[in-house]
Amino acid sequence: MIFGFSSQNGHQSGSLSDAIYYSLNALITLPFSKDSMVFVIRKCAHMTEFGLLALSLYYGMAKNGHTKLFVKALLLTFVFACTDEFHQLFIAGRAGQFRDVLIDTTGGLLFLSLLQLIRYQKGSNS
Repeated sequence: MIFGFSSQNGHQSGSLSDAIYYSLNALITLPFSKDSMVFVIRKCAHMTEFGLLALSLYYGMAKNGHTKLFVKALLLTFVFACTDEFHQLFIAGRAGQFRDVLIDTTGGLLFLSLLQLIRYQKGSNS
């Protein structure tokens, strides 16, 4: 899924972001300019995609008896984010940016942290 979105050229990617913006704006009045909101939408999508990737990696490794799952899942998410941005260098109208690697990795960190928080809460309630 991630590479599928990354394979879209700049126009296709922008059109998808615009469609999401207009759909949201029809439901609620968005408080900022279109450009600002599209930026937020795009970055939230990145964080969500890579957060779900991190959780998938975590649970995939957990089934195989790996240790230090949080660190390994986050590191693999970072590596995948790097390859995703490198891939975008070869797509018309796209640019690979290290800032996006950091945003993607932050998504992984947030999702993994939420998982740990939920697991901690469940453990302390037992």
